[in-house]
Amino acid sequence: MSLEYCVFETDWGFVGLVGNNRRVSSLILPLPEPTLVIQNINQVWGGKQIENSRLLTRLQEQVKAYFAGHRIEQWDCEPDLDGCSHFTRRVLLAAALIPYGTVQTYGMLARQAGCCQGARAVGQALKRNPLPLIIPCHRVVAAVGLGGFTAPGALHTKKALLKLEGSLNRLEQQ
Repeated sequence: MSLEYCVFETDWGFVGLVGNNRRVSSLILPLPEPTLVIQNINQVWGGKQIENSRLLTRLQEQVKAYFAGHRIEQWDCEPDLDGCSHFTRRVLLAAALIPYGTVQTYGMLARQAGCCQGARAVGQALKRNPLPLIIPCHRVVAAVGLGGFTAPGALHTKKALLKLEGSLNRLEQQ
């Protein structure tokens, strides 16, 4: 089955999805121009996907609502993690369970995922997250400070997402 993609506008910019039917393989966080999203998709997927503006329409609506400040507890899609290693998949599935508005440390996530490699290995696995928001790697922080974030905008984006969810203020007060 071939992959499809769509690009749509949110309150934060243009977002991209890659997938098919109910499975989503990639989510590109907001960028200022749709052409930048398409370039990002083509870089990762090699331009082999077909444009479909109606791809995962319920998920598109949820992403728009999220960036408009609405709380989304469960995403209406099936994450496709087939391209991830067993270790990365285990870390990402554990991260997917972090509730909206909360954070966990890399060390806590390592223990929850049963990862004897520890916090740094978890951080490296989260770097490979193809589905930010759906798998909320922005909710994983260092024991002291925010830690890293490899999405466009880096820590600025991580802070903005945590602020949107109401957890940045609580984190800064600790």
